[in-house]
Amino acid sequence: MILEEQADLSDPADMAALWCMRLSEGALSDSEWDMFEAWLAHPENASLFEQASSIWRASGEVGDWPQLIALRTEALNDYRKRGDRNGMKRRAHLLFASAAMLILAVSVSLIWYFQRPEAYETRVGERQIAVLDDGSRASLDAVTALKVRMKGDGREVELLHGRAKFDVAKDPLRPFTVAVGDKLVVAIGTSFSVELIDGEVHVILYEGEVEVRDRDDLPPAGAAPQAERHVLTPGSELTDAVGRAKPAEITRPDLAQSLSWETGLLNFDAEPLATAVERMNRYSARKIRLADTSLAAIPVDGLFQAGDIDAFAEGLSALHPLRSRAARDGIILESE
Repeated sequence: MILEEQADLSDPADMAALWCMRLSEGALSDSEWDMFEAWLAHPENASLFEQASSIWRASGEVGDWPQLIALRTEALNDYRKRGDRNGMKRRAHLLFASAAMLILAVSVSLIWYFQRPEAYETRVGERQIAVLDDGSRASLDAVTALKVRMKGDGREVELLHGRAKFDVAKDPLRPFTVAVGDKLVVAIGTSFSVELIDGEVHVILYEGEVEVRDRDDLPPAGAAPQAERHVLTPGSELTDAVGRAKPAEITRPDLAQSLSWETGLLNFDAEPLATAVERMNRYSARKIRLADTSLAAIPVDGLFQAGDIDAFAEGLSALHPLRSRAARDGIILESE
């Protein structure tokens, strides 16, 4: 018997590996079972065998990997044909080390896979409602991009550009955060929208409570935050410039008007022309451009169909000393 010839191996870890390999080949004879049970009776051997068999079983989960098949075949063939103790010891170490490395690689890959961010993106004129893994809903405006990462201790969203409204599933143990520009919006279970436009962050709270703070405002434990934080109440809107070029402003907008974009309408109430143009351009392949930056602050009022830039330009020309000029890629607004 090969095992009988190798029974004098002094390294219990080597024997644990050899027993796993022998058991994987098929049933043991009565004498081999006696040897195995006698060896296993030692507490240290039992622990080593449990560890070795765990690796062996796990390696079976990736057993169709070519590297592992080659190692296993080489070790078993050498075991059957040569009975070389030193060769077997080397191959057993190699097999289990390689299996452990493969299992580690699989584990890391699985962790990355399940924690990788989900991406959501809309094109010009497109809107989308996304149901996140935790049951929260994100309503994306046109030309909007989100990255979402669900973790055990938190739910992290990054708004890369555009606008989205979030209806957050309640989970007090997993805060829901939206990173946008250099700001961070923190919520638990609530309804709010976040927009990045013309260098500013707009946060409108519909239900619940959110806190808006700087993205890098992470003071040491026990220390007071160094940056300003804002806690919003329902019905309020925070406007804060990226880079804090000016103080944040909190107002109380018309909530129904602020959600008109979800129905394909854009409702402006004294909206600066530059911002109104950027919102209109999300819905049209043809773009509106301003001939002069001095026009950017002209207030815009009215309800417009999203994407209808011709009606938008016509309405502005009727109310302000502006005229529209056709361009190859859209419309240019200029002073009369």
